[in-house]
Amino acid sequence: MADSLNDSYTNMKLKKVSISTFRSIVDVRDTDLEERLTVLVGRNEQGKTTFLKALASFDPSYSYVPSDLPNHLATKLEERPKSEIPVITLWLSPDGADKNRLKDIVPDAAFVDLFRVTRYFDGHYSYSAVSAAGVETKLEFALPNISKEVGALMLEGESLSAKLGVHAARQPSFKIHKAQADAQLDAFKRADFNDAAQLDNLVNTVSVALMAVPGQDQPIQNDIALFGQDIRATINSIKTILSRDPVGVFFELLPRFAYHTTSLDKIPNEVNLADFIKDPEKTSRGMANLCKATGLSIQRIAELASTADADRRHVAEDHYKNYISGGINEYWTQESYEVHFQFERDKLTVSITDENYTWRIPPSERSDGFQWYLSFYSTLLSAVSAPRPTIVLLDNPGFELHADGQRDIKRFLAEKLPWNTQIIYITHSPAMIDPYDLEQVREIELMGSGQGTKVRKLRINSGFTFDLAEPVRSAVAASLVTSLMFNELSILVDGAANKPLLEGAFAATQPGLVEKIVINGSVSESKERLPLFYERAKLPYVVYLDADGSGRGLVQGLERAGVPKSKITLLSDALPGDGGFELEGLLSEEFYHRAVSETYSDQQVPQPPPSAERRTRKYERLFRDGLGFEFSRRRVGETVRRLLQADKGDQLSVDKLKQITEKLLGALRTQVADHARAANK
Repeated sequence: MADSLNDSYTNMKLKKVSISTFRSIVDVRDTDLEERLTVLVGRNEQGKTTFLKALASFDPSYSYVPSDLPNHLATKLEERPKSEIPVITLWLSPDGADKNRLKDIVPDAAFVDLFRVTRYFDGHYSYSAVSAAGVETKLEFALPNISKEVGALMLEGESLSAKLGVHAARQPSFKIHKAQADAQLDAFKRADFNDAAQLDNLVNTVSVALMAVPGQDQPIQNDIALFGQDIRATINSIKTILSRDPVGVFFELLPRFAYHTTSLDKIPNEVNLADFIKDPEKTSRGMANLCKATGLSIQRIAELASTADADRRHVAEDHYKNYISGGINEYWTQESYEVHFQFERDKLTVSITDENYTWRIPPSERSDGFQWYLSFYSTLLSAVSAPRPTIVLLDNPGFELHADGQRDIKRFLAEKLPWNTQIIYITHSPAMIDPYDLEQVREIELMGSGQGTKVRKLRINSGFTFDLAEPVRSAVAASLVTSLMFNELSILVDGAANKPLLEGAFAATQPGLVEKIVINGSVSESKERLPLFYERAKLPYVVYLDADGSGRGLVQGLERAGVPKSKITLLSDALPGDGGFELEGLLSEEFYHRAVSETYSDQQVPQPPPSAERRTRKYERLFRDGLGFEFSRRRVGETVRRLLQADKGDQLSVDKLKQITEKLLGALRTQVADHARAANK
């Protein structure tokens, strides 16, 4: 069991969550979460922070208190046993590797689609398994596998019985009592070796009983004594195996929550070295995180602080300065900083310099924005370094930062964190929302009549509450303003994955027009509203749609809403009978697989064999069944764009892409010509 449970990283993903009776949350049911990033929006005092804190309370270190109950329900709930009050339920999806790790403790782990884990107000957990058919059963954990050790005990018993048979033929006084010894050995072999509390008694009982059999001489006594030693060693191995609680082993495979708070994770100017070495987390969690992110162990800190060799200490200080500063500046584009450590006998000191001011300044005297970023960077790198997958919880990240700094944060979250990390954050900032991927957004609203906080997917319809989703509206508006101010022609795409693909296509096939064209969206989420904005403003635009069922359905909806058919381009219009259903199908098998491999460079992704199946569906199935996590069309699309912009696309792919860009340009040029004729009348 140990071998299957301790290998490399786990990949369990949080699929959805339900929260009951936690502060302002009365009952939030079955909130679906995204594979990588979920963004929470809503007005102040709606329960957004409470939602994050409820997730963090799943950790066994958190102890619920009466004030965690909703005020208007507290009196009634306190009359119930704490063990009957569910607080948070997680649905977690294991991948193939997780199922393999669990096979020894979870019967039929291979057939589990989701694990459902609930934490109650008294702190205990309940566990169940959900099959692919949706059938839920209580999760019964198997006893640890000790069959190998029990088999060894059986062999020891048989070996002693054979030796005693030889002794009986040699020793007449023992022969008449051998049946008594065999009876004791048979009783030992029938024992329940899964009962850890009785194992020592079993060894003692059989050893004493065998020693008490009459007629023994010294050779017989020696063999019985050796048998006792051998079975005690095996029994000790069994005790070690049984001491591993299967529930605890299962729990160690679940994701852990990392909740970044500015107050607890703030980096201090200095710490008392004796206190910090004794208990880093208690002395300063922020400094402890910074040291972990730098690769500074407590042992190394103590060693450097105590050395009398100043040169050695200064070399180390420069090494760690370069290490942490390089990482910070990789994603921080506002300015270039250096983080300095100074190791003294009684304290560890941190200071900051930048390219414009080379004098060392303590962190507390830097801007609030940089203090937050340093704390954020250190906390997240420290949190995601553990083998368990991490769910990062962020409350209004980058609030103190300029919009450019917030975009740096988004890039850090997208690119720096391991692929098995999930992120959930609250924001009021349009810069923290991707207008091309509104599927990530969840609305949070505090309802009246005692209903409490509710969480739902973003709704864009005639009743769209702009005040509730103000950051979303502003993010979309900013994208539109960019289009209107800096570009002449607009292409609206159906989904977030097609934006980078088309941007790459134009870079490779129409490089002289890249600055004149903006690719916007997402029509699959905004439906007719975005195209109608362009239509009513009489702006040149064309809607691009994949030729799948969803795309054809959008065509009908757009035409009914008043979008002219001439301004809608299906992939099949540009490449009839040849383009397949999606943009990815225009790329050669080899080029697209190169993009997949570079996107998931830490995985060994085999190239699927050629077939009539849609390109992305093949990879979705390959990732789900073979690698155990979801395939991201958009991430691969961004890699395709980068390769095409660097002129690394193969000729077959570029030629196919040129057909679709020419089709889109033709529709746009026709509109420009029509507008010009109308203006001259």
